[in-house]
Amino acid sequence: MILNNALRPGSQMLEQELVQMFGMSRTPVREALIRLQNDHLVQIVPRHGVRVCNVSMADLEEVFQVQTSLEATAALAVAARKPVTRDLKPLERACLEMERAFAKDDREAWAAACESFYSHLVTLSDNPRLMQIVGECGDQVRRVRELTLRLITIPDSQAGALRDIVEALRSGDGKTAQSLCRRHRTANLETQIAALKRYRILDV
Repeated sequence: MILNNALRPGSQMLEQELVQMFGMSRTPVREALIRLQNDHLVQIVPRHGVRVCNVSMADLEEVFQVQTSLEATAALAVAARKPVTRDLKPLERACLEMERAFAKDDREAWAAACESFYSHLVTLSDNPRLMQIVGECGDQVRRVRELTLRLITIPDSQAGALRDIVEALRSGDGKTAQSLCRRHRTANLETQIAALKRYRILDV
């Protein structure tokens, strides 16, 4: 609910309200809240329940920087292993799904396919620690992506840019794959920040 903005940033609820909402006892709800606080999604306020954390512009830029750097590192590692066709199939499928979603103007499916591409890329790195941190970053920026998805202009499917990454991986050209990842993610970040500024959504 937090990631989909059903629980809006800044909203505050009592623990008892959450217990009633989910039909659970206090213990699992409290454990979940502690985990969400560790993931920087909520702040537990003693005697006042829990508050959904905002994501500031600075937060967004910092998290994107970490996420982009790690995804680029994953691309470098994957290329060094010279992935076979079977490894790259999910990446190619994600590109095709992006094109289909773009043609239907299905922005949710388009964004999901893009994130699926990068998720599989990170998985191919075979680095559990890297996968964990990228996953945490993704949770942080997902709320912003959901918010800006209807505000940004998407001139093309971007599948071509991602296919260029696939070809660099296939040929074992790690530096090119790394550079292309950074370029694509940076362009997306700049688009989202521009939308947030244009609509004066400076703290989400």
